Amino acid sequence: MSGKITLVSPPDVHVNNNYSIILINTTEEEQDIISHWLSSKSLKKEITIYFYNNENNLQWLVAANAIAKCKYINLSNTRDNAQFLSSFILSYENCYYSLKDDNMFEIFKLVNTSKVDSIEEFLDRVVPIEHDEN
Repeated sequence: MSGKITLVSPPDVHVNNNYSIILINTTEEEQDIISHWLSSKSLKKEITIYFYNNENNLQWLVAANAIAKCKYINLSNTRDNAQFLSSFILSYENCYYSLKDDNMFEIFKLVNTSKVDSIEEFLDRVVPIEHDEN
């Protein structure tokens, strides 16, 4: 079975019963990795991906964050007002983040210890895929 992917970005909202994730402030390199990763996997189910990239639409970000089952935020690439919501976002269950600054990690780990080394690690952990049964 190959699942369909629905991509949603501000200002749109797409509420459904699909498995959903939100990707917040990913870099261009991460976006390339996401595209390659998704195209190389067989998804178990349909998935909705909410995509926010420094748009300064905080109302949409809060709403999409609440809808999504799993969350990823690149704190090193957060340049808009979402930086003020970072701790709020990290307080959600199933929220993962990347961060280059180890000194900042010492602060953020007080709220959330789910730091990942890469977007690929996040996808491997949370996106349901079909595995070959050889």
